[in-house]
Amino acid sequence: MITGPHTFEPGTYGREAAGDWLRDEERRLHVEGATWATLAEHAAARSELAQLERVITFGEFATTWLRTRRTKTGPLEDSTRRAYRIWLNKYLLPTLGPLPLDVLTPSVILHWYEEELPHDKAKTTRECYALGSAIMSTATAADGVLAGAVNPFKIDGAGSIGSRSKARTEIVDDNDLTYIMATIRPEWRAMVALALGCGLRFGEIIALRRSDVDLKNPAPVVHVHRAVGTGAGGRRYEKPPKSAAGIRDQRIPDPVVVVLSQHLHTFITGQNGLLFPAPSGGWLSETRFRKAAGGWIAVRDAVGRSVNFHDLRATGATRLAQRGATVAEVKLFLGDSSTQAAERYVRTTQSRMDDLTAAAFASIDFGTDRSAGPI
Repeated sequence: MITGPHTFEPGTYGREAAGDWLRDEERRLHVEGATWATLAEHAAARSELAQLERVITFGEFATTWLRTRRTKTGPLEDSTRRAYRIWLNKYLLPTLGPLPLDVLTPSVILHWYEEELPHDKAKTTRECYALGSAIMSTATAADGVLAGAVNPFKIDGAGSIGSRSKARTEIVDDNDLTYIMATIRPEWRAMVALALGCGLRFGEIIALRRSDVDLKNPAPVVHVHRAVGTGAGGRRYEKPPKSAAGIRDQRIPDPVVVVLSQHLHTFITGQNGLLFPAPSGGWLSETRFRKAAGGWIAVRDAVGRSVNFHDLRATGATRLAQRGATVAEVKLFLGDSSTQAAERYVRTTQSRMDDLTAAAFASIDFGTDRSAGPI
């Protein structure tokens, strides 16, 4: 028994149409034999085959990739996933999203790179390109949907370390620090001290609790083992530090001990209370830290230039390097798994030493004949 493709109209015309359909099906049955199927089944099979043969779009694959992406340490952090989603929605999907993966060629990617990315924002351009390349690397892997194909993201250096823009870091000198400490709200002075003297990130600082600070040891330390991140929809959550090296017991210099001691006696009660809570008692937000009276915007105005809170951490690393700290030691101070940042501060210091050396000894005359030139 088979069912017709639709209900035929009543009357003579309908009966004739039904008879024609039935005779066609019987004729096909005799011709096709065991492989016979109704026209409706043939249409469904063709549709299914077309769906199987269709190459999914970059947008479809990127959505799956973002949902299932894992790193060596597990699923992506919510903050990382949120950043990827922002870059995808703003820079990659508008142009590349509707395109099937197999039509993405190096020329298509080059046009997208040149025309759609914000080249006045070097980091954003680099990160967006690296994200697209990572997605297509998965698609063209041995077990990917385009197994064996060539990754079309082939612009040399576009997503690599070599294309990084020069780091913008304002060194905070002693005079700047005087203005900062005089301007910042009293309950946030210890934040400045921890960033400069211990190399802590903002997210690590606002996650600190009273129990994380040990000032009674012969060598006082702050236990860094959590940070505050921001996920989808601006949702804030507690997470491990940025890298495995970020979990550390950081030595607290004596001047920082003094500031922290005053802070603990003045503003903190209870062993588990946050060191720098928001008025609500929860985590302090970057927005409040910047915009509140006595916040970081006021600090910038007082210093007279665009210093960032992160510049305190960078200044601490620079001061260590200027006093002979190795790359490994600066890396430990910063709590970084990568050596790139530490190498940058050490290189900067070495460059400064070149300039200082040239200036310090330029006027010395050892009584030799300078016309001879170098050997």
